[in-house]
Amino acid sequence: MKKIILTILMFATSISVFSQCPTNDSTTMGPNGGNDVFYSLKNKVVSTVVNNNWHMAISVMRSQFPSNPSSGVAIRINSGVLGMTVSKLPNSQSVSNWRNIDTTGLYALPKLIDSDSSWYMSAFTAGYSGANPFNFIWGNYNTSSKNIDGSNIFILKNQTNTIVKKVFIQQLTFDTMWNIIISNIDNSDSVNLKIRKGDYPNKMFVYYNLVTDKLIDREPILNTWDLLWTKYNTFASSSMGSGVIPVVGVLRNPNITVERNVGKKCDQVWLFNKTSVVNPKISLIGHNWKKHLGGGVFEITDTFVYFINTNSTTYKLTFKGYVGGGQTKSTFNVYESTLSINENRISKINIFPNPANSIVTIKSELPINKVQVLDMMGKVVFVCSSNSFDVSQLASGIYVINVQTENQTFQTKLIKE
Repeated sequence: MKKIILTILMFATSISVFSQCPTNDSTTMGPNGGNDVFYSLKNKVVSTVVNNNWHMAISVMRSQFPSNPSSGVAIRINSGVLGMTVSKLPNSQSVSNWRNIDTTGLYALPKLIDSDSSWYMSAFTAGYSGANPFNFIWGNYNTSSKNIDGSNIFILKNQTNTIVKKVFIQQLTFDTMWNIIISNIDNSDSVNLKIRKGDYPNKMFVYYNLVTDKLIDREPILNTWDLLWTKYNTFASSSMGSGVIPVVGVLRNPNITVERNVGKKCDQVWLFNKTSVVNPKISLIGHNWKKHLGGGVFEITDTFVYFINTNSTTYKLTFKGYVGGGQTKSTFNVYESTLSINENRISKINIFPNPANSIVTIKSELPINKVQVLDMMGKVVFVCSSNSFDVSQLASGIYVINVQTENQTFQTKLIKE
């Protein structure tokens, strides 16, 4: 058979892409997850902000009619850290009776929760359906005035009932100005909260503290971060039963997409052989990459590999460790997994013949420490430390060749005839 010499331009990444994909970055949320960490895959930690100084998060995004009208009407609550809950008064309690609401059964009302699937499905809009797109639960869209007028009263409180407020979202005027009335049940400490969306450009939410009556601008600009390490409520099952519980996890920026490849470790899956697809959940990374074994010990699921797609680059993320308590620290491996060529990261390696049916030779500018041959399922079928090896015993097909030098790892394909 005529030998074909194939010169391959392959990406030279750090040693972290080889074998175990060792830890190369981390985030720390502090004692009991007391901070939110906004993280950029390109620039690392963008900001770390306390997460116990707000009770309500009010959307300052614009409503996207008709594709996503709920984006601009969400009001989320701090359930993960402060244990806030919100309930809607029965429809029989008209907003016209705001000052004299019936408190019978007040603390037994069903609790509404924020969605961990979408930023736009919040406790105050719980039950919203695209089948009735103008009914946002807290209010209804007026097609004539272009305003959303409030139609329900809500009760917002913390776990210990030391904060109990009634909330009436009076109006969202032309998708630009919020008008919200908040007071104690007995009508004391009444606040007429006005929020102009335009004062918070390129943000998702502005945050409100019920105790200090202060608005807090705590988010970095939307296009500067990709992932948020935070504490949030979700439905989960455990040995103690099932229910809504607070968890520490990772939520995604609404402008990026995430895939989760299951069943292969970091060194076994790449862009060309992944089986994952984009999932719209903001909590696809979420919390279940770790499992609590008790006594502050956590086990990491090392066969969850995340492909995160930004505007121009794909990154691969794999968790390596987690410590709760005083640190709440996540360690992980993350690196660029793009198909584009970065001139600063290219090295030439010759592998021949390719296709091959017996002896394969690798010509490298750097000494070779290790060679791995993997099948398309990610299984290692051959390992050696030589620049020549015999593939005659391998079945015909396509294989991945990992070539490890002293400081770099190269990846390419080999066709076995």
